Amino acid sequence: MLSARLSQQYQRLYQAHGGQTVQTTLQQLADTLHCTRRHMRNLLALMQAQGWIEWQSRAGRGGRSQLVFCHTPDQLQRERAGQLLAQGRLEQAVDLLEDRDALSSLLLSRLGQRWEQGRQVLTVPYYRPLHHLLPGTPLRRTERHLAGQLFSGLTRLNEEKGEIEADLAHHWYAHTPLEWHFHLRPSVQWHDGSRLEIGQVVAALQRLMTQPLFRHWRAVRILSPRCLAIELHEPDGWLPWLLADASAMIVPPEASTRPDFARLPVGTGPYRVQINDNYQLKLQAFDDYFGYRALLDEVDILIVPDLIDGSALHERRSSCELKVQVKAGDASQARDEMVCEQGCHFLLFDGRSARMHSAPLRQWLSQELTPLGLIAGLTPEVRRYWTPAAGLLPQWFHGQMAQTATPPQPTLTLRLAYHAEQPDYPIVADLMQQRLAAQGVQLECHCLPYDAWDQGEGEFDLWLGSINFAGNPEYAVAAWLLGTPLLRHGLEAAGTLPLASWHSAWRRGEVTAQALAAEVVQSGWLLPLFHHWFRLQGSHQMQGVRLNSLGWFDFKSAWLAPSA
Repeated sequence: MLSARLSQQYQRLYQAHGGQTVQTTLQQLADTLHCTRRHMRNLLALMQAQGWIEWQSRAGRGGRSQLVFCHTPDQLQRERAGQLLAQGRLEQAVDLLEDRDALSSLLLSRLGQRWEQGRQVLTVPYYRPLHHLLPGTPLRRTERHLAGQLFSGLTRLNEEKGEIEADLAHHWYAHTPLEWHFHLRPSVQWHDGSRLEIGQVVAALQRLMTQPLFRHWRAVRILSPRCLAIELHEPDGWLPWLLADASAMIVPPEASTRPDFARLPVGTGPYRVQINDNYQLKLQAFDDYFGYRALLDEVDILIVPDLIDGSALHERRSSCELKVQVKAGDASQARDEMVCEQGCHFLLFDGRSARMHSAPLRQWLSQELTPLGLIAGLTPEVRRYWTPAAGLLPQWFHGQMAQTATPPQPTLTLRLAYHAEQPDYPIVADLMQQRLAAQGVQLECHCLPYDAWDQGEGEFDLWLGSINFAGNPEYAVAAWLLGTPLLRHGLEAAGTLPLASWHSAWRRGEVTAQALAAEVVQSGWLLPLFHHWFRLQGSHQMQGVRLNSLGWFDFKSAWLAPSA
C-alpha cells in the first residue's frame, strides 16, 4: 500500500516545481519539505522505487542534481484509490478522489466477474444502501432476494423449477389437517459459528403468529430434539409455501435486541455479510453452510448512486429499466436476454378515504390515469421498457369496473403517496399530476419512508407502488393481497371486500388468487399500471445465471468459466 504521507510529500515537491524537470540540490529539496538532508535522501529513494521520479544525483557540495517527475499527483491518487478499492476499503477510496469522473472510471474497472487470489468474485453496483435485511419486517424487492441468500426457512422456493423443496426441514407432512410435522437437519450452524437449536426455530416461528398470514396458527411446539409441530385453527394447504416466504425465514433470538442486526445480520444461508455500510455490501460464501457450498466465493454490491453509466452491471433504473448485466469482454461472446416481470406498478384507491367510496370517482380516475395515456407521456427511451398492464400479471386480464365515469368538482384536491428511493415513482406521479391538473383536479404527491408506505401510515387517497411476485402466482399473489398491511388497511375499509372470508376460502382451495385479484381490480380499488422488463447482459464466462422474478439471480449457483 502506498504511504499517504509519502504521496503528500511528493505532491508538495511537484507543486513547488510545477511538475517540470529541474536542476536542484538535495539541500534545496530538503528545505522545500522542511526536513533533513538524510531524510530527504530516503524520501527520494522511496519515490524512485515507486517509479514516481527519476533522480540523477551529482557528487560534490556544489553539484546540481536532476529531478524528473514521472506522474501527476492525480495519477498517484487514482493509483492509491485503486489499491484501497482492491482491499475492499471503498469508503476511503471515495473520500480520496474528488474527481467524480475518475472515481466512476475506477469503480467501473472493478465491476463484473473476476478471479482474485484463487477466488471467484462478482462485483455489481446498486443505487442505494441495503441496510435493512431482517426477515419478518417490510422488505423491498432486492432486500427480499438478499434475505434468501443470507437466511434459511423450514422450506425454500426452487427458483428454476418453481417448486417448494427442503431447507432447514429435510422432511415434512400433514399429521392431521390441523397439525403439520417438520423434521430438522442436524448440525446446522449460524454464520457466527454457533449451533442452530430447535428452540431458536420454534421461537422464531412463534414471533410470526401476530402477522396477518400466520394468524390461523394455534401453536408451535417441540416434539423431539429434531422435530417440531405447527398447529392450525383451520386447514392450510399452502403451509409449505408460506414457510418459504421471506417473512418466515429463521432469525436468531438477538435479532430483536441487537441494534445493528438488520444491517449486519447473522443467518444460516449460503452467504454471510462481511461488510455493509453506505458504500458497499460484501457477501462471502459461508463454508459451513448445510447445503451445497456456494460456487461464487464473494459478491460485492457497490453503493454508487449517480456514478455509473449504461455499462454498469446492475444500474440505477434511470430509464425505468431493471438491468442485471454481467460485464462483457468480447462483444461476440455477449449474451442478451429480456423477460417481462411477474408483477406490475399499481395505483391503490384507499378505502379509508371518504372520497374513494365514490365508485364514479374511482372510475373517472381510472380512465384519466389509464396506463396507455401515462405511457404516452414518457420519453421513447423510457417507454420501450414499459408495457401497459391489464392485470397484476402479464398473462392476466381483468376488466375495469363498469360504472359511469362522472367528472369530479374542479376544486377537488387528492393526496397520493409513494415510497422513497424508487426512481420510477416521481416520473409516474408527475405524469398523473399533469393529467389531472388538465381536468382541474389538484394532486398532492408525498414521498414516504418505505416502512411507512408498507404499513399504510398517513391519510392519503391514492397509493402508488409496485410488486414483483416470486414463485407460484397462485400463492404469491394471494399472499400479497391478503397479507400486505397497506392493502389490508385500504381494502378492508372499502367495506365490500371480505378479506377475512377470502383468506379462509383461499387456504381451503375454494377460491383462486386470480379470482381474488380480478375482484379487487374490477371493483375499482386497484388499478394495474405497467409491467417492466428485466434484462440480462454479459459474457458467457458467467455461468449458472438465471433471472428470477425479483430481477436478480441465485448467487450460489453462478460460477465463472475459463475465458477463451
